[in-house]
Amino acid sequence: MKEIESSSSWQPQESSSATGKLLRVPLKQLREHPANPNRMEEDELTKLVHNIQREDNYEPLVVRPDPQEEGAYQVINGHQRWKVLERLGHTNALCYLWPCDDATALTLLATLNRLQGTDEPLKRAELLRDLAALMPLEELAALVPEDAATIGQHLELLGADLETLLASFARPGSADEPLHAVTFVVTAEDEAAIEQAVAQVAQSLEGKNRRGRALAEIARSYLAAAQGPQL
Repeated sequence: MKEIESSSSWQPQESSSATGKLLRVPLKQLREHPANPNRMEEDELTKLVHNIQREDNYEPLVVRPDPQEEGAYQVINGHQRWKVLERLGHTNALCYLWPCDDATALTLLATLNRLQGTDEPLKRAELLRDLAALMPLEELAALVPEDAATIGQHLELLGADLETLLASFARPGSADEPLHAVTFVVTAEDEAAIEQAVAQVAQSLEGKNRRGRALAEIARSYLAAAQGPQL
């Protein structure tokens, strides 16, 4: 672990060799980069609050000396963690110092905040199963992106054949509406758009298989809009 210093020990005129220092920076000395594109929905932000609260630890923010204000630091990565620390009443943040010019800062904003992998469904289900063995389902749902119902669906993927899985999603009194499994192959960008739309519609639904029913509602809405008003 690199030595952690207070922000007052670092001088703006130091060279880029200072990269890598861990600093405790007062929150009042942090500034948002004007080009920051990263946003987080309130429910996701709440889960981040729970995670940091639970672990009492977090990934350091990435900052550079603010080019316009001496003694201040511009946040390059970690804007949401900064918000959470303010909510939790922290007065300072652990920061990773990355002195850089404007072009580099913009590049880091475009990469550090956006580069991410995608989860394999089965591996994700196995991970959630292992976590569910360590804590109650509702507590787990407060920490991970999935809600309790979605976690349950992931867990049902494990050890269930397709027929059993479909039966578990059936709603009472819906025997005349047989369920079918549908598979799509999409890009990561398209997956993100689909997941966001499905999650928003699913919030207004109750009962089982909310995600599948949400996708059907989205399709019906599109078809209705495409057909236009009926005369």
